[in-house]
Amino acid sequence: MIRSIPNPPMDKEDIARFRSQLEKHLRGNLSAEEQQQAEHRRERAKENVKRILANCGGKNPILGY
Repeated sequence: MIRSIPNPPMDKEDIARFRSQLEKHLRGNLSAEEQQQAEHRRERAKENVKRILANCGGKNPILGY
């Protein structure tokens, strides 16, 4: 199981990079390569959801239905 870290250590560069990426995403200023990577991540996430639901008999193990 993946353990969450509620307050991961971050320096000023990490925070600036996060804010920059968030701003690019919200404004839609992503390059073609970045858009392709985001679409690939969305496709992988959808495939993983389908696989999890198939392994659980069509029920969502997190929500219980």
